[in-house]
Amino acid sequence: MNLATIIALLIVLALFIPASIYLYKNGTCGSCPDHGACSGHCTHDLKRNLKKDPEYKEKNKQIDEIIKKHQL
Repeated sequence: MNLATIIALLIVLALFIPASIYLYKNGTCGSCPDHGACSGHCTHDLKRNLKKDPEYKEKNKQIDEIIKKHQL
């Protein structure tokens, strides 16, 4: 093992440790836009219940209207 290999391994390790800590603290949905309402582990049941929520439907309609407005 030469010096370049050791430096590369140290850099990979330096990036891997903070990423592991972030995933441990925030779960798999850490960067999800719905992270505040997410338990940290996205499941199909959570998504299914969220889709039934009237606020979710209203927000989706508003987003669709904005997209249609900007497409013209």
